[in-house]
Amino acid sequence: EIQAAYATGTGSAVHAVMETPFMVATESRNGVTVVTLKPHLSADWPQVKRFIALIAVVVFTVAAAWTLAGIWLALPFAFLEVGLIGYLLYRVCFRLSYLHQRIAVERGRVVLHEGVRGPDREWILARPAAHLHVVLPVKEVDMIGLHLCDDDTRLELGAFLNGDGREQARQALRDAGLVETSDRWWAQG
Repeated sequence: EIQAAYATGTGSAVHAVMETPFMVATESRNGVTVVTLKPHLSADWPQVKRFIALIAVVVFTVAAAWTLAGIWLALPFAFLEVGLIGYLLYRVCFRLSYLHQRIAVERGRVVLHEGVRGPDREWILARPAAHLHVVLPVKEVDMIGLHLCDDDTRLELGAFLNGDGREQARQALRDAGLVETSDRWWAQG
């Protein structure tokens, strides 16, 4: 039903809350408001692959020179170094490049899709019990915490977002019609 709402309908409104590659985007179609959260990346996966290739060229050039000089033991360590760097950058950057949370706010329910590349997990929360719970920072260096809650479920939203992204997500979810509660309701935040 939600996927059909994404694919059909005319006159959709898409609003990216940030000018750079968006961390928070809002889309409205057929009475369904979809808020998409993605991490801010200094480099996406294709850029990281080019960086790994550059490192490999430099390391293998040096290793080949040492091998020609008779120190052949440099070559296996060059392979180990490039392989380890490639693996670690893959584990960190590839997953983050495609990680997302998609919150669909409908009239009778709120659906959270979370995953890498596509929706791996899905939670459905009934309205009006579904709400946005904000955990305000205790110290100035802390960031706000965002949780999608109902009577039985508490799901963290935007853990991969920076402080500005979390504030934008908070505003986008409020604009989508979710009621906001706070751990310190008496404090402004």
